[in-house]
Amino acid sequence: MLSAIPFEIPTQYVAQLAAGELIRYGAILKSAGTGQIVAHLQETGIAQQALSSLVSPILAPVSLVSNAVNAGSGIYTAVQASKIKVMVEVLQSLQIATLGLSLAGIGVSVAGFVYTRKRFNDLEGRLDQITNLIEAGFENQRKRELRAQMSRTGGLVERARLARDLSDPQREYREVAAMMADQSAYFDGEALALISQKEPIASDLFWQLVQSLMLCNNVRIDCGMRGNELNHTVRTAETIAANYQKLFDRVTPVSFKNLDLRRAMETIAVFRDVSDSAASKPYLIDFLRTRGINGDEYLDALEQDGANPMLALKTA
Repeated sequence: MLSAIPFEIPTQYVAQLAAGELIRYGAILKSAGTGQIVAHLQETGIAQQALSSLVSPILAPVSLVSNAVNAGSGIYTAVQASKIKVMVEVLQSLQIATLGLSLAGIGVSVAGFVYTRKRFNDLEGRLDQITNLIEAGFENQRKRELRAQMSRTGGLVERARLARDLSDPQREYREVAAMMADQSAYFDGEALALISQKEPIASDLFWQLVQSLMLCNNVRIDCGMRGNELNHTVRTAETIAANYQKLFDRVTPVSFKNLDLRRAMETIAVFRDVSDSAASKPYLIDFLRTRGINGDEYLDALEQDGANPMLALKTA
């Protein structure tokens, strides 16, 4: 199946990136001279597996890379630590380390709903710890509503995971995607509400909401790809990108109450990278559509690659 899709091992692009011959925009590699898209970067199933092995994918974004690099045998098995080390080295060499580790996904998120569910369980498990730290101004009713929305979202991820065994999986993917649109709207609204408050933003809660939002949107795109509804998925990806820009453009380094300036600036850089990545996803999905590449087969090919954490979809 891989032979039917023009994938390449992206290491050949590392030197060109370092030399300035290529420019990365989100998950797109463009020629510095012509502006032409050369390739789309895309994580594989083994990348999802390695990243989901992290102890806590909900650490502050600026801590994610260092925590992954420093993963030792006291936390992981030797195999897991080696996998994560290779994964992070590849991400760093392609200048996209924060994208994979922030849950934003490189390219379209691989539809490994098992790993998505694990990541979401980690998010949900940390909810009490985060809200208890900011109990003042975070009323119990709002906390209960957030918990209910997290549980509902987790249930939808589970439906997506099991959809393939149904007699009509495409219908289930469509329904899950539609319901996930409502869930993403909730988390987006809560994140915007935090920004709109007069007092500085609680960074831990904001990051929790943002990652929940990104996971919802990843599932929306995954379901659209699995159903091979590529026209609709392009529109969905465009809407997601516009919403990320609207959300993250309102955040500045002085928006957070518990981050020093250096960490706040690094956090903003992560959010900008997430926005750029979202803006590049419609180009990838539309490329698949115009080349007649089936979305479900594309994701299957990525999931089945057990050797390379990252691939490049060549456009020329």
